[in-house]
Amino acid sequence: MIWINVRGPTRTTRASPRGGANRWPVRAIMLLFVGVGLGGCAQVSLHPEVTLAQEDPGYAPAAVDHAVDSFLGDWGAGAGGAAGGGIGGVGGTPDYRTERSLETTIGLRARRRLTPGWELEGAIRGGRGQGRHVLPGGAGVFKDPISIAAETGFAEAEAMITRRLGPGVLPEALPGSLSLSAGLGVRQVSSRMRIDSALLAIDTSHRQRLEFGTLGARYEVPFARGRGRLALFVEARGHGRDSGLLRGGARLILSRPR
Repeated sequence: MIWINVRGPTRTTRASPRGGANRWPVRAIMLLFVGVGLGGCAQVSLHPEVTLAQEDPGYAPAAVDHAVDSFLGDWGAGAGGAAGGGIGGVGGTPDYRTERSLETTIGLRARRRLTPGWELEGAIRGGRGQGRHVLPGGAGVFKDPISIAAETGFAEAEAMITRRLGPGVLPEALPGSLSLSAGLGVRQVSSRMRIDSALLAIDTSHRQRLEFGTLGARYEVPFARGRGRLALFVEARGHGRDSGLLRGGARLILSRPR
């Protein structure tokens, strides 16, 4: 549902529905989760976790498209069909930049040791994010800059293979450990957006599913006498041909008492 404030005419439209997608990444993730649990619960350790990181902006291209189409409405159609996706009939996502992004999550990680140095991990998480995106050149017949403030809620599942690097990789002065990982995941995102320009202000919403692959590195330091670890991580996350990013963050991983 879209509400336009008193600075412009009042109109409403529906948020765009989720389109069909190839489900093979989802099946692969589920198989990896099953693999984490193989061999019995005695070989699987569970770890609650809390994460503060740069927001995954994979939702942004489709959400910005939807927001701009909602913003232009009939004006977009009169300006060359922008309401059909793209600005002025050119097609594609309009040029924008992200000025702020942050997300917090809570989740549960399952870990199963395969061989010395190799582990299979799975994680489920839920969280909220905030981002601000700016269209400096406006959109369609509106040439003034447009800002989009987005609040997202999401749930995701991720499965990965992890290689823990042995002693000697890090300098002796560093007390922690280093690991590398690669995996697949899926995230369900619900976005609420506020679109502002000099003339109009619109509220709209958008839902979508994102499938992604990750490559990452993690540096972990134990604390509280081994009851948990603080992990500083950096990861490259790709969403097919739509978008990709390099982001960093901090994650608190706890050990459940037995």
